[in-house]
Amino acid sequence: MSELTPLDRARRLAAKRNNERVKLVASTLNAIALTTFGAAFILPTVNAGMAAPPLIWILAAVTLHLGAQAVFRLLRSED
Repeated sequence: MSELTPLDRARRLAAKRNNERVKLVASTLNAIALTTFGAAFILPTVNAGMAAPPLIWILAAVTLHLGAQAVFRLLRSED
């Protein structure tokens, strides 16, 4: 295996930084999706039916989860 040049090392480090940021954003979106899904069942109970219908919350949670999955397309190759 050949020695990596400083430019190669810098490129790999930049890709690793980018990938960690992408994973953090995806994790955050997924956590928000899980919270929204939970709210679909908790809010109608707490607010005695005054909250938005659970289906709206569930659709929002699914949309957020799919957005988190889509963020993974921004990952860069570290090789």
